[in-house]
Amino acid sequence: MANRTGFLLAEDQALKAKLTGIQLVDDRDATRDVQVFFRYPEGETEKKYPFITLELLNIEHARNRQHSDNVVYAFRGTAPTGQPDGHYTTADAGSTFTYYPNETTDVTTLTGYAGAINSPFLSTLEHAPVDLTYQVTTFTRSAIHDRYLQAHMLTKVVPFRRGFLTIPADGTDRHMMMLDWRSADMLDEEAGFKKRIFRKIYTISVTSEIPTTQLVGLSQVARGEDGYPTGTTTFKDKITLDVLA
Repeated sequence: MANRTGFLLAEDQALKAKLTGIQLVDDRDATRDVQVFFRYPEGETEKKYPFITLELLNIEHARNRQHSDNVVYAFRGTAPTGQPDGHYTTADAGSTFTYYPNETTDVTTLTGYAGAINSPFLSTLEHAPVDLTYQVTTFTRSAIHDRYLQAHMLTKVVPFRRGFLTIPADGTDRHMMMLDWRSADMLDEEAGFKKRIFRKIYTISVTSEIPTTQLVGLSQVARGEDGYPTGTTTFKDKITLDVLA
């Protein structure tokens, strides 16, 4: 499947991919694939135990990670010569970026505005950090399957420390944390309340970013005006419009 791009779409796909491919062995030594659904499958959707459901619960501005409105830059190739000291410096990694959240690993490929393709710089303000809260629920009819999935979730998917989620769309690794988990077993209504469904509910947090301003193309133009001596060359920014327009 091609990488989905866009806020939430990229995270949804990455989280589902992280949970896809789990296999369990039943009491007859037969292999069972664990299906993954967004929300509880109903109607025409066929569900086979065990299975996992995903649901986005909340999107919250992570103000504790928000920086001041610093301008960050991306370069096409190498920076022009003759620029003032410290202007568009590539030495400060904190002021340069290569990816665009949930869109691409190479921001210089975003050239929706034709004129920006010749702009040596792209510029934007730092992105707004957000936390996405997901609920992951496992459903099984077997106690041993329930225990296996619990162990898999806590050791392979969302360990208590150093959990992460890789987003193929932009090549970033996001922090993913376990906020809470609990048992929530129930009786199966479809089986006349005579069979138990073993259920675990996990609440997890995934970091993300939302662009706060337009991505613009910048170029530098020489000038010998505004009181500068004839023949001297200074530089000023020239905004070429929103490259995503």
